[in-house]
Amino acid sequence: MPDQNTDAEAALQKLGHRLRLGWAKKHPVQDKSLESVKNTVREQWEQEQTASRTSKPAPSPDKDRGPKPSEPDRD
Repeated sequence: MPDQNTDAEAALQKLGHRLRLGWAKKHPVQDKSLESVKNTVREQWEQEQTASRTSKPAPSPDKDRGPKPSEPDRD
């Protein structure tokens, strides 16, 4: 029984692959649309990079100094 399930899955995967190939052949992606998608993705990435640079807090100088020396006791 398990062999029938794996055979059916393999047949469905093969059918899906053939369908995707046929769709790509009938409806090819134009270079213009690929270029516009690349530009849009590039612009979005640049916006995210600038946003992440500006949102990072500057390092505090107090943290870099380490522990403060204790003041001597005045008697």
